[in-house]
Amino acid sequence: MTVDIQPRAAAFWDRIYSAPNTIFEPIPPYEIYHFQDRTGAAPGQTAVDIGTGLGEWANQMAQLGMRVTGYDCSPVAINRARELHRKAALDFVVHDFDLEPIPRSLRAGSVDVLSCRHSLHFLDVQRFLVDVRRWLRRDGVLHITTAVTDKMRDGRNVGMSEERVRALLYGWREHDRYDVASDGSITALVLRGPHG
Repeated sequence: MTVDIQPRAAAFWDRIYSAPNTIFEPIPPYEIYHFQDRTGAAPGQTAVDIGTGLGEWANQMAQLGMRVTGYDCSPVAINRARELHRKAALDFVVHDFDLEPIPRSLRAGSVDVLSCRHSLHFLDVQRFLVDVRRWLRRDGVLHITTAVTDKMRDGRNVGMSEERVRALLYGWREHDRYDVASDGSITALVLRGPHG
């Protein structure tokens, strides 16, 4: 049986993040290495993590010296992220990108790296990408990590099809793709130059 949980309202995610045993798999060092290597992530850059959840990925970016804001539609997730990660270069904001106006902090040309780690498929992708192109600096990078549903062996339908993943590559000055999982079931895209 496959379960399709996309998209869901904040109340859905609040229930998940309210469970005291909500723990996700640790982020492997090679994923962090490839992120930094492929995006050129560097200290002092402004980074945004969309769908931050408990803030694990935002925290990894902050450890690279980036100024990071993690956004999530779940107030429970954001409160737990704040408790888990107390860093000066890390901020968490409750925001639903499908239902609310663009946050004032996301101004045109203000972001060096915007990351969607296992979250893009929960959003209105086309609309969101129009906004992302505006927020990124001229050489800014959109980094997407997603499960490829066609390659998932356990029947989960949470992620994007190979066709949707390939469609994301168009309209950027440069694009790169690499597999996070050796079987290709989890892939990452590096899309650079939003005005390509």
